Amino acid sequence: MLFFLACIYDIIHIMKRIFTILIIILMLTAGCASGEKPSVTGLVIDTQTVTSSPAPTLSAQTAEPSPSPLQDELTASAGQYTIAWISDTQYYSRSFPDIYFSMTEFLHENRERLNLKYIAHTGDLVNSADDEAQWAVAVKAMDTIKEIPGGVLAGNHDVFNGKADYSEYSRYFGEDRYAGEPWYGGSFKDNRGHFDLMDIGGTKYIFVYMGYIQTSQSIKWLNETFSAHPDRLGVLLLHDYLDTDSTLTSDGELLFEKVVKKNPNIRFVLCGHRYTLNNINAEIDDDGDGQPDRTVHQIIGNYQAAGDMGGSGFMRFFKVDEEEGKIYMYSYSPYLDEYVYFDEPERLEEKYATPPERETLVFDIDWL
Repeated sequence: MLFFLACIYDIIHIMKRIFTILIIILMLTAGCASGEKPSVTGLVIDTQTVTSSPAPTLSAQTAEPSPSPLQDELTASAGQYTIAWISDTQYYSRSFPDIYFSMTEFLHENRERLNLKYIAHTGDLVNSADDEAQWAVAVKAMDTIKEIPGGVLAGNHDVFNGKADYSEYSRYFGEDRYAGEPWYGGSFKDNRGHFDLMDIGGTKYIFVYMGYIQTSQSIKWLNETFSAHPDRLGVLLLHDYLDTDSTLTSDGELLFEKVVKKNPNIRFVLCGHRYTLNNINAEIDDDGDGQPDRTVHQIIGNYQAAGDMGGSGFMRFFKVDEEEGKIYMYSYSPYLDEYVYFDEPERLEEKYATPPERETLVFDIDWL
């Protein structure tokens, strides 16, 4: 009898549990039908997936916003386009090829997002001009962006550290590499210097390059090239122009007096070589009436000494908004996924640290 009563008790207990479970299921079903979302531990449902400012797509880790207030400055809005600038990649070619590859792969993969129209490199592609392995890295990296209009020049490390032997540079980045490209305008001594013609937006550009060490012939060629295209906005690209203290180097003084001042269409001079970042404006009176007629933005951009990895993958970008009449310049490293390098106290203690505000600049467009 006791056994029989125990069995009856167990059956009743089991039925109560089943009835309780059914009640819970019915309650959950009713809650979902009324629009309530059940709370599930470990699952985060983001209801703000459509905003006026899309989340950055800088890398696979897109859930966390960039710590920089710039947020997604990389993306070009309607009517904007981007010009990218690389310089002094020598330590990447020697010791950190993956960083170099990450930079050019980023440019290639984000071409549409940036509305990327042109890429400039202002020299020191390699650290040792007699090292074929370093040239192999540089060629592989630059081949990634070969279909995007752009140009290069030779720095001092590309010509045996100032001995003016351009043979290896010409072997890998001579005129043959660029001849036939629709933007390539012509060459000086097998691409020791060259110029590119680009029509972007409402601006007709001429990008004129000249490699390390100036001569009377190189000065003459530069002047002839700029004067032959007076209707084009001139960008002069050099390796050696501004020093670490942002004064003109000896070659910089020569180029400023003999080329920049003599050609009214020059509005930008870009250089690397020395360890610093800065923009030095030169107000030039072209007609001699005592009033400046144009501003030349002389910009040095060399992150080579930033950190201990040859520059940490930073390069510079000009985002041009002709309708607004502004050019927004900023820096970005796809390797670190950061916009500003010198924004942390320990980085500002580095030997060649620069104020972080130099990494983001705004220029007025006054030529349209």
